[in-house]
Amino acid sequence: MANLEYNAKTGEPFLRLAPPFSNFIITPPRIEDDVDASVEIMNDPFVYKWMGRTTPYNAELAERWIRTVKVETDAAVEKLKGATEPGSALSACPVRHMREELADGKTVFVGDVGLVRSGWTEIVDAEERARLVAANAARLAGDPEIVWHIGYYLAPGQQGRGLMTAAVKRMIEFGVAWMNVKYIKSSAFEGNHGSLKVQQKNGFVEVDKLVDHVQVGEERRTLVLMEWRAGTRVDDTDLAYG
Repeated sequence: MANLEYNAKTGEPFLRLAPPFSNFIITPPRIEDDVDASVEIMNDPFVYKWMGRTTPYNAELAERWIRTVKVETDAAVEKLKGATEPGSALSACPVRHMREELADGKTVFVGDVGLVRSGWTEIVDAEERARLVAANAARLAGDPEIVWHIGYYLAPGQQGRGLMTAAVKRMIEFGVAWMNVKYIKSSAFEGNHGSLKVQQKNGFVEVDKLVDHVQVGEERRTLVLMEWRAGTRVDDTDLAYG
């Protein structure tokens, strides 16, 4: 399941999820299609309460973010040059935005699943964090010592049936085959059972719990740190999370 497909009309690469979610694909971001849709999702209380936000998300913030991540995905797409099977290792992932394919051929943005080089956002010391990020960014494509991070969100109407679990699995498969991914970090706020289950179902294990680590509005929240390493067995018996 590591092969890429391409849109016949636009040439855009995409990953298709495995059944029963084969009507969902993961593509590069699209500014024109994704700004308003991402704003709607990110302002839903079922989403933003787990994103560490206390202020409304707006179109300006959404467009700025999408343009930022598109720099990386566009570079990876250029590197692909139409490849459908793994060749030389990519230094970044070309796809991350999830879409549902409708019967009329249109697609609807439903979420984001980004596999990127770790930014060590859990490290409080700015100088140490910058050192780690710079060293990680300097590693060449395919270097097994690159530390990756996966983060995601999903429209509330799509949650609770295993869709994000399947999407994260698909991204890990792609990362292993195309980017030589060996180690992935992730995290979630304590109490975000759905997100933690998505990670656990994909072989992530808890490695630390940072108590009262993140200030969100007037409260401090505990951050659960998770990690995945190559060779981890993925549990396919129950996808009913995320």
